[in-house]
Amino acid sequence: MEFNPSIQIYEKEYARHLKDYREISSKKELIRRVLASDIVFHGDYHTMRQSQRSVLRILREIQRKRRIILCLEMFHGSDQKFVDRYMAGELSEGSFIRKIDYAKKWPFRWLNWSPIIHFCRNHHIPIVGINSLLGEGIDGLRNRDTYSARIIVKTLIRNPDKLIYVVDGDFHISPNHLPKEVETLLKLMDIQAKRLIIFQNPENLYWKLCRQGKEEADVLRINDNSYCIMNTLPANKVQSYLNWLEYAEDAYYPIDSEWKDEAFESEGITIEEMVNTICSVLNLKLPKDAMQKMRIHYADDFHFMDRIYNIPELKGKRHAIKAKIKKGEGFLLEYDSSGEDIYLIYLPNSNINMAAEEAAHFINAALRGRLTRDLTPFDSFYRNAVTECLGFFGSKFINEKRKSHSENSLRRLLGQIKRGECATSDQMVPRVSRLLLQHFYLQRKSRDAADFKHKFSLQYKSRSVLPIIFSTQLGYILGNRLYYAVKRGQFPITKIREYFRHPFDRPEEAFDCYLNISNRIKKVKTITQF
Repeated sequence: MEFNPSIQIYEKEYARHLKDYREISSKKELIRRVLASDIVFHGDYHTMRQSQRSVLRILREIQRKRRIILCLEMFHGSDQKFVDRYMAGELSEGSFIRKIDYAKKWPFRWLNWSPIIHFCRNHHIPIVGINSLLGEGIDGLRNRDTYSARIIVKTLIRNPDKLIYVVDGDFHISPNHLPKEVETLLKLMDIQAKRLIIFQNPENLYWKLCRQGKEEADVLRINDNSYCIMNTLPANKVQSYLNWLEYAEDAYYPIDSEWKDEAFESEGITIEEMVNTICSVLNLKLPKDAMQKMRIHYADDFHFMDRIYNIPELKGKRHAIKAKIKKGEGFLLEYDSSGEDIYLIYLPNSNINMAAEEAAHFINAALRGRLTRDLTPFDSFYRNAVTECLGFFGSKFINEKRKSHSENSLRRLLGQIKRGECATSDQMVPRVSRLLLQHFYLQRKSRDAADFKHKFSLQYKSRSVLPIIFSTQLGYILGNRLYYAVKRGQFPITKIREYFRHPFDRPEEAFDCYLNISNRIKKVKTITQF
């Protein structure tokens, strides 16, 4: 990734303030400090949707507790009259975008930002544009900070009882950039204001946390007036930038015909992007035409089952497909159509974890090829466990905060069910939980396939959904642990690439793989959400 010299200078000035952190904090503490502030500067990585979503999450937390004015870099101060008209409902979205010349002035996805705009409209939060066209180079960047500072200070003076929430580019919110300009103007007017800066995902702090074994930290306290949100991997930031470069000429202008096929449930992220991100992080190369063989269907496709019935290769899978749709689960189907491999992905909703998991399954399927041998129930069980392990592992690169159960959480869950503290009408939940704990116990005692076949023979051979749920949960738990093992350098990523390509179609191959991974990472610690 190349920056021009001016931005490199600006970035170095920004990086000086993020060499270290004081302590690990919490979301609760961050929100408390936000509510106690007069001005908040929130740094944004423009090409990454997760960055904008963190802004929205904080606004949701505070909107009932403070009156807010949102200052956005994405809108120019000269277009404020159009911003006001749009927020008042006098302009349609399309008309507003055309009047402010959005595609030329802000070359980043509207769909990443529209949830914030719509939230503010629905909750009567005013939005103020602070950007400008004030030259190029380092002087241009500083002039833009000066221009933005004047608008921010003017807004604060006119609204002394409101929280001025500023969202600007990462480098702009460095203490020696925009906040310094605002502070200088406030001093000239003898005005004191409580200031807070929120950084997001600086790479050096992420790697520092990894070295310390603390990468699960959500919020860091940098100093008395600065915090840092950690919600994604550095690789995801890079990939979001590369994805943006690929489409930058279109400026992601939100025309329905352009977005209908690309948008993932109106969230501004696509399965294709997830596939590219996972492949990029793991250095995997798909077959040349694999992406063209992928078919994606959503819950609002009412003709989906009709299409399934018209695919003779899926005749034996229709019952299982219906069961998954009924449960609201996503899935990937592989089949041969006139000598060509086809990969059909079904997504019942906009759950990003589900979509990311199916993206990883697609990569796995495209690399290893379709199964051409008949498997025993035993081998099928562990092949599915390894497949689900890789699917969960891959999904963590899209949403690192995704968690799975652990042995301790399963014990707690069973205890809560027994005491009546966790009501569930699905008897499969306690049944599978007990089986998982029994499996983990046997793993510590034996590596002999015969012992597992003796213990779980009925489960392997069951014609119900039990073996699928059982093996899937084994895979999820293993995939979660594997992710942290790879991050901490405790498991070679080269082996992961091998697993994605391996068909696991020989007797006991998948079983051996499952146990080998489990034994190598058994001491890896993870944090669960349960």
